[in-house]
Amino acid sequence: MKKLTIVSMGKTTGNAIAQQIRSLIGKHIIVEAVLMSEVSKTNMKCDLVLFTSEFTARLALKRYEGNTPFLIADRVINHKNIERVISLPVGMEVLFVNDGENSAFEAIEQLVELGLDHVKYYPFYPGCTYYPTLETAITPGEVPLVPNFVNNIIDIGTRILDIRTIYEIISRLDIRETLRESLVTRYIKDIVRISKSIDDSRKSAKESEKLLETIVDSVESGIAYVNSLGRIVRVNSKFQSIFEKKQKDILNKKLSKVIDSIDILSNENKTLITEIEGREVLIDIHQINLEDNLGHLVTVDYTDKISKLDHKIRRNYEKRITRKLYTFEDYLSVNREVKEMIKKAERFSKTDATILIQGENGTGKEIIAQAVHMNSFRRKNAFIPVNIAAITPNLLESELFGYEEGAFTGAKKGGKVGLFEIANGGTIFIDEIGDAPINFQVKLLRVLQEKRIRRVGALEEIPIDVRVIAATNKNLLNLIDKGQFREDLFFRLNILPLKTIPLRRRRDDILYLFMHFVGIYFRREKLKSLDELFEDIVVEFLQNYRWRGNVRELMNLVEYLSFIYEGKRFELSSLPYYMLEDTQNSERIILDGNELWVLREIEKNSGIGRSSLAQLAQKQNVNLGEGKIRGIMKKLEDKKLIDYKKGKRGCIISERGIRVLESYE
Repeated sequence: MKKLTIVSMGKTTGNAIAQQIRSLIGKHIIVEAVLMSEVSKTNMKCDLVLFTSEFTARLALKRYEGNTPFLIADRVINHKNIERVISLPVGMEVLFVNDGENSAFEAIEQLVELGLDHVKYYPFYPGCTYYPTLETAITPGEVPLVPNFVNNIIDIGTRILDIRTIYEIISRLDIRETLRESLVTRYIKDIVRISKSIDDSRKSAKESEKLLETIVDSVESGIAYVNSLGRIVRVNSKFQSIFEKKQKDILNKKLSKVIDSIDILSNENKTLITEIEGREVLIDIHQINLEDNLGHLVTVDYTDKISKLDHKIRRNYEKRITRKLYTFEDYLSVNREVKEMIKKAERFSKTDATILIQGENGTGKEIIAQAVHMNSFRRKNAFIPVNIAAITPNLLESELFGYEEGAFTGAKKGGKVGLFEIANGGTIFIDEIGDAPINFQVKLLRVLQEKRIRRVGALEEIPIDVRVIAATNKNLLNLIDKGQFREDLFFRLNILPLKTIPLRRRRDDILYLFMHFVGIYFRREKLKSLDELFEDIVVEFLQNYRWRGNVRELMNLVEYLSFIYEGKRFELSSLPYYMLEDTQNSERIILDGNELWVLREIEKNSGIGRSSLAQLAQKQNVNLGEGKIRGIMKKLEDKKLIDYKKGKRGCIISERGIRVLESYE
C-alpha cells in the first residue's frame, strides 16, 4: 500500500490534514503526519511527501536530502466552521490572526470569495506592525497568536486541503480507482449544509442564496441538488454549462427530463457514464439527508477532463504560484543606490520595452522582474519564469515555442503549447540568458523582432503579445568578445538595462536585512536587536564579510542560526566554517558605494586629485563634495589601496587596490 507523509509546522495542522485525507481516501493509502522539526530525525520512507505550506517546504527541504517526490498543499477555509462568521453583524471590524503574512492575506481572500464580505478583516500575524485594537478576532486554529486585548475569539479551525490537492495526491500515488467514489460529492456535502446553518436573525433568505451560490460555483464540477420528489432545486454554473441550459430552464424540472434514463427515486448511490451533447460525461448520484429531508447530490464531469488530470493539476498549480508575485515593496533596502535602482525599475514597469537585469546571484533579479510585472498594465495576466540553464539545449526551442503533433519522435499527440504562448498578454522572465546556446539565440532574436513564434514542426507563425524580461549573472559584453553571445541580441535585450547591487557594496543593508530575517526565523524569541543574538565581534564580522551569496546567503545564515539557537549569544565560532575560512583567504576589505566610486575613478584616471574628482562627481550626479572626497581618499590610503608618488600630482591606485577592485567587478 502506498504511503503519504504530511509535514507541517504544528501538530494541529498536520493532524487535521491527515484526518481529512484518511476520511476521503484512507482505505487506499497509509497516512503519516510529522512535524517539520522532526524531519531530520524521521525516516522519510514514503511514496509522496505533502508539505502543508510553501514556508514549511522551504524549511524542511533544507534538512531533508532525500529523493522522495513532494507536493505543496493548496488549502482553503473549512466550510464546516464558518457559522459564527456568518452571524457577525454587517460592517463589523475584526482581526484575522494567522501564523504568517501570506497565509493571513490568503485566508482573508478565501473568506471574501466565499461571500463572507460583510465584515472588514484586518490581518494580524507575528511581526505585524500595523493593526487596530479590536474586540473580536477570527483565526484558523492559531489561538495562541491572538493578542491579549481581544475578548471574542472565533476559531474557524485549521484550513483543509483544496479538492485539487486531493486529486493531485491521487494522481501522484496512482490510486485513480478512488475517483469512482466521486470525491467532489463527499467534499461539498458540508457546503450544501451551510444554507441550513445561517443565522436567520441576521441573514435574509436572499443573502443565504447568494452565499451558497458563490461557494458551489467555485467547484469545477457540475453540481445539482435534487429533492425527494426527483426535482432539481439547485444547480451551479458548471452544471448549466455542461447541459447548455439556463438555470430557469432546469430548476423544478425532473432530473430524468434533463438527463435521459436516470432513476433518481431509488435509494442507492450510483455512478454511470453517458453522453451529453456528443461528449462523454461521468455522472455520480449520492443520497444525502438534510434535516431529515432526503435528497440527492448529482455531480457531472467530462471523462476527458478526468483522464487529463495531471495536466489540469499542473496548470492550476502554476496559477496558484503566479498569484503570489513580489512587488517593489518586497525588495527591502535602506541603501541609497538600491533605492535609485528601484525607482528606475518602477519607471521601466510602466513601459512595454524589454528589460535586461544583470547582477550577481542572490541579489534579487527575479524579485525585480516580478515587481515590474505586478506594477505594469499586464499584472492581471500571466508571469512565466523560465531558467535557460535548467533546460537541456535540445529542448529549449520546444519548451519556449511549443511543437506540433509528430514534430519529432516522442512528441505528444496534439502537440504542446510553448511558454511564450502561455505568457501571451503577460510577461515572460528569461533567467540565465547568458547560458543560451548560440543557435537558440538566433531564434530568440527573431521572436523579439517580429513578435511572432513558430512551433517546432509548424509552417505558420503565431503572433504573440509578450513583455520580455531577461536576467543574467554574467558579463554579456565579455561573452560577446569571446563569440559566445550575439551582439545584436544583446542590444535587442538591453533596451532598458538594470543592474542589481551586491550586498558587500551596500553595507548599510547588512544589519537591516539581518534583523528583518531574524524577525521571521526567530519570531518566538522576539529579539529586538542583534546585541541579544551575537557577541560584538560577530556583528563586526558580519559587517565586514564579503557575502558572496548576497542576500540569499544572509537569509540562509539566519535560518541556520535559528536551528542551533539555545538562548545564548552566538560567538564567532558559531558561524558556519566556510564563512570563517573564506574570510581568512580574502582581503577582508569592504567598500561602501562612495568609496568604490572614488577608487574606480582613480583607477581610470591615474594621477587625479580631489578637486578633479569633485568635478567628475558633479558631472555624474554623484553627491560628493571635495571635503567628503578628501576623507574618503584618506581612508583608501590607510587601507593601502591608493598611493601618492613623490614629485607627482594626485594619486594612483595600488596593486592591492586593483585586487580589491577586481573582486568587486
